[in-house]
Amino acid sequence: MPVHDPSQLTIDFTPGLTERHSSLLDCICEAAYTSRNPLKTVATDMDTSPSELSRKLANNPGDPRKFTVDDLVRFIDATGDTTPIYWLIERYLQDSEAKQKHAMAALTKAMLDILALFKQAAGA
Repeated sequence: MPVHDPSQLTIDFTPGLTERHSSLLDCICEAAYTSRNPLKTVATDMDTSPSELSRKLANNPGDPRKFTVDDLVRFIDATGDTTPIYWLIERYLQDSEAKQKHAMAALTKAMLDILALFKQAAGA
């Protein structure tokens, strides 16, 4: 019987984060605005004001307030949402073979969906 080493890191994530989010900040924004807690609660847990957090998430080029690495750590602590970490993993640690497997799986699903639509359109 294999022994499970608790220090062994196992990563299991849904692929496609980098396709859905063009940047890490975009991923963080979605996590912030879809969090089970309102933005004001997340901001309070991050020890900042809701307006300050909103300004940082807006990423306005003219605004000196930017979302920092320290903000990211506080955000993950406040929300428990590790999706931004998985975005980074997918962007930088996923090898080309894994990307190819995910692409083939997506293509297979798309082809099945297309075939089903053809049958439906033909009245079958």
